[in-house]
Amino acid sequence: MNKVLLACALVAILAPWALADRVEHPPIVITSDSEFTYENGVVAGSGLPSDPYVIAGWKIDQVGEPFGILIQGTTVPFVIRDVEICGAKVAGIKILNARNGRIEDCLVEGSGLGIDIFMSENVRVANTTVRECEDAIHVYFSSGVELSGLSVSESIVGIWFTGIQGAVLTSSVIRECDLGVKLELGSEDNHIYGNAFLACRIPAVSEGGNYWDDGSRGNYWEGFSAPDEDGDGILDQPYSIGLDEDRFPLAEPPAE
Repeated sequence: MNKVLLACALVAILAPWALADRVEHPPIVITSDSEFTYENGVVAGSGLPSDPYVIAGWKIDQVGEPFGILIQGTTVPFVIRDVEICGAKVAGIKILNARNGRIEDCLVEGSGLGIDIFMSENVRVANTTVRECEDAIHVYFSSGVELSGLSVSESIVGIWFTGIQGAVLTSSVIRECDLGVKLELGSEDNHIYGNAFLACRIPAVSEGGNYWDDGSRGNYWEGFSAPDEDGDGILDQPYSIGLDEDRFPLAEPPAE
């Protein structure tokens, strides 16, 4: 717990610019469509597909609370945007049995689990940083999941799929994790490409049936060396991930 307090304090000291436009807010718990209210952090939107509820601009760092934000049992579209969460005991953001949610431009750190998506549909996480959590992002038994533009670091497991089919993970950096990406319990037909795996003890594990390139471009695997005879930026040997392989591993990491 002292480590979490220190991490939150260091963010405030070393990067005050990052906090300047965010307002302190207590943890947010929403368990029905009717609870998308101003008191629960909603600053805009009507809950329509063209006008989702928006939770934005908050800083939630009450160390030891179970969740920074919990969204449970909802169906209306919502966006969590530009929110900073530090020190949640269970999960910084948990989406539980909910639909039609987006998480964008957020920072989650120093929490038990960074982002937890469980039994949910049509959830997107984009341009978000998760660091110094026990596990960064765990997606269980959900559908229509898209992850892009993520920076995940300093966690035991970076991104963890359990019972997931058809998800997309792209344009992300997974750095300094014990295990970068884990796919288990029937996680198949997932598409993972255009990412960089940097300084992970084990970059990825898969039980098979997943796609690690888009047909022409795969991922960058730090420490993997192979020729690039034609200089097209694609290594000439595949990279193995258990029963899967990245057929077109990148010679250089994609631009962050």
